[in-house]
Amino acid sequence: MNLDRRHRRSGVAILTAVVTIAIMVAIVTEVTYLSRSKSVIAYNQRNRVQAYWLARSGVNIYTLILAANNQLGQNSYIQQFGLGDSLWQMIPYLNTGLMRMLFATEGSNSVSDESIEQFKTDGTVSEEVSELTREGTSVFNDRNFLDFEGDFSAELVDNESRIDLNQLNSDLPLQEIPAAQQIFSLMNSEEAAQWFLEQNIDRWEIIGNIKDWVDIDSVRSAGLGGYEDNLYNTLEPPYLTKNAPFDTIEEVRLVDGWNGEVCERYCEKLTIWSNGKFNLNSFDEEMHRATIRASAITPINDATLDACFVSNVENSVLSVWDIAVFNNANDYASFIQNNCGIEIDKSKLQNMTSTSKVFTVTSTGLVGNSSVTLQTVIDYNSQGAGEVKYWRIE
Repeated sequence: MNLDRRHRRSGVAILTAVVTIAIMVAIVTEVTYLSRSKSVIAYNQRNRVQAYWLARSGVNIYTLILAANNQLGQNSYIQQFGLGDSLWQMIPYLNTGLMRMLFATEGSNSVSDESIEQFKTDGTVSEEVSELTREGTSVFNDRNFLDFEGDFSAELVDNESRIDLNQLNSDLPLQEIPAAQQIFSLMNSEEAAQWFLEQNIDRWEIIGNIKDWVDIDSVRSAGLGGYEDNLYNTLEPPYLTKNAPFDTIEEVRLVDGWNGEVCERYCEKLTIWSNGKFNLNSFDEEMHRATIRASAITPINDATLDACFVSNVENSVLSVWDIAVFNNANDYASFIQNNCGIEIDKSKLQNMTSTSKVFTVTSTGLVGNSSVTLQTVIDYNSQGAGEVKYWRIE
């Protein structure tokens, strides 16, 4: 009898010990998990904060460049050579990762193939490259100017090189609005015209849909007429036309006809910040082609435009476009006449300028697996230091 009691007591003790150990293991595991989770969160949060300030560095550098550019543009001596808006165009991109790769491979330094392949693949630099670029001295102190954790890349774009959608809010008929003409001309290459035909898309109709989005009336500007809201009130969920200016360029995807491949093709050439100005000196070839199509006295084909953009500087990969500077619409029309043989209707070169005043800076900071992208729009039309019109953190 006593033996059975001792066995029962022993079994209870073992069970109690097992349960106690199980509880302790669960508690320790939970505490360890929570501790590790908080540590990872804190680490990622630290990286995100660092990434944010790296992105701010890109914005701040371009703010300094633009401020200097604005001051140079007010110098009459510089203006007479057509260089008053050239400083920012010399530095369209900043990329500390690329700088690290360049500095790491100079002189006797050698970088492994794996580090080179990593940079080619995702644009990030390895710790090997980072360490090489932190070594050495600079003119400021004993630290290299790239001696910091992480990297940032920044891009500067002037909005006067794009078409301002908010300018479609006009009392003029759709096809007489300069911004609408420019959009249509952008879509009017032979390849583009064929693509729209195959997609059964009326170009003037979808341009009219943008006008309807920003104007204050409720009647469609193109197509078969009717009410603007009829395009959207059967959607799921339904919504109404805004009848007010765009607040972001991404908003254009809400406009009927612009939420698919059309936007993929052309939204890069659109803006909402330019105040309706066009800088002839910062157009890319596609925008030059659109401007010529829109203003040519007689219709022109793609072959004529192709010949216009062929390099004709002897023994050079440059074309006359690379060295041309336009002070006004008359200069531009004369240049097209002399170099392309295309007669331009100067009255159609409206709102042309030789300098840019509104810029978009997009800067991304990267630390570890954390990245932060800042996008800001700075307007130099009224303030010498620039006025921030838009600021977004991603």
